Amino acid sequence: MNEFNPKDIKYGLIAIDSTQEGEMFDILHFCGYWNQPKKVDADSLLEELSTDPEFGLTEIADRLEIRIAPDWLVAEYINKI
Repeated sequence: MNEFNPKDIKYGLIAIDSTQEGEMFDILHFCGYWNQPKKVDADSLLEELSTDPEFGLTEIADRLEIRIAPDWLVAEYINKI
């Protein structure tokens, strides 16, 4: 069995509120990946965040935007694990 270690994450996608302005914005959700995420991954994440009430984002689903996480953010996430 191939086990994935969270410390080996190299990429990430983030969800933000597309109505926020400026360079600084709140990251509403981070999802880490061991392989470079593709468009289908971003689409799947958006669908999940928009429809699963467990994430607490369904009320703003129409404003969610998925972006590639910058390297510094992925490193920060790994350091917190």
